[in-house]
Amino acid sequence: MRQKKQKEFKSGRAYRRKTAALLFFGLLILISLLELIPLEQDFSDKENRPLATRPKLAWEDVADGSFMDKYEAFRSDQFLGRNLWVSLKNRIDLLMGKRESNGVFKGKDDYLLEDIKEADQEKLHANLKAMADFGESYEKVPIYLALAPNAANILSDKLPRFAVTKDQNGMFREISQELSERVAWVDLSKTLAAHKKEEIFYRTDSHWTTLGAYYASQQLVESMQLDEAKTPKWEKYVVTNIFTGDLSLKSGYQTGYQESIYIYTAKSDKEMPQIVVDAGEGKISTLYDRTKLKEMDAYDLFLGGSKGMVNIRTTADTTDRLLLVKDSYANCLIPFLVPYFREIIVIDPEFYEGNLNDIMGEKKISRVLFLYSGNTFVQDDKISGVLQDG
Repeated sequence: MRQKKQKEFKSGRAYRRKTAALLFFGLLILISLLELIPLEQDFSDKENRPLATRPKLAWEDVADGSFMDKYEAFRSDQFLGRNLWVSLKNRIDLLMGKRESNGVFKGKDDYLLEDIKEADQEKLHANLKAMADFGESYEKVPIYLALAPNAANILSDKLPRFAVTKDQNGMFREISQELSERVAWVDLSKTLAAHKKEEIFYRTDSHWTTLGAYYASQQLVESMQLDEAKTPKWEKYVVTNIFTGDLSLKSGYQTGYQESIYIYTAKSDKEMPQIVVDAGEGKISTLYDRTKLKEMDAYDLFLGGSKGMVNIRTTADTTDRLLLVKDSYANCLIPFLVPYFREIIVIDPEFYEGNLNDIMGEKKISRVLFLYSGNTFVQDDKISGVLQDG
């Protein structure tokens, strides 16, 4: 009887081992088969960024080692159940006390704060030199540089405990000191710091709010010595209450958090010039594209998103014409500049393939403004290209 039980026990144990082995090898085969199924995505809606795709095998890439780098990036971005695993990882990290994901801090009071980026000195010096040379070519045209500080700078008290960021104020000081005499520095940091207790940055997005842009525009009007008599009385209107920004998508934090986007309009139609906007897709009479409110990145409401070149003609009582070279931070600030200029040429070097020298003469530009977020400007590699001849 005892021997019979021992036989049954050994037989059962052997059966369990075989079953486990079969399941293991079956899982390996299933994973291998899934590798053959084309599940690749070009873009992650949740992270709002392009994903690495399977690299093509080429001998030169194998020889210099770049093929393996591309393949590792591909495997990191493309795997079964990626969104589920990324979400699960973020939850585990939070339980373990980690408060940073993909360069985004999960801060206090529901704030997500993008880390301050380190300056790429080679690109930065190239851009500053190109701006200096550009200024020398147009001695009679005032040129200004305004850098918007990022939320992790102004709202440093919202950062999680023990979070360490780079000194953006120090970077700005170095940039202002290195600027050519032909380029005037506009300090936006003090302006925004004075209003840090107000809603000047989104909680889930990398941009300033329209209120933050409004305060920055006031500083620009003063620094550029524009006619303040043209400033209208502004009223704000909410256009959506369900906005979730790019930092939530990038980090995986605050995915259920929703906030408001406001636009500002003049109280009286007489105070605001009429406009015609041409972005190469037909002329319209508004700076807002409300269809973007239904899409993933509702911040594209402003100017319809970033485009290479936008021409804004106005009925403002002036001959002043502005060339605005910018990143997406400027998109929600542009309406505040409309009352002061007959024409505003908006250039985003990320998407523009022309040369600014052609615009200067053709459009009779009387002022030039470079308006960027600090994080973009210190790593940008496009500005110098659009400033150079040819």
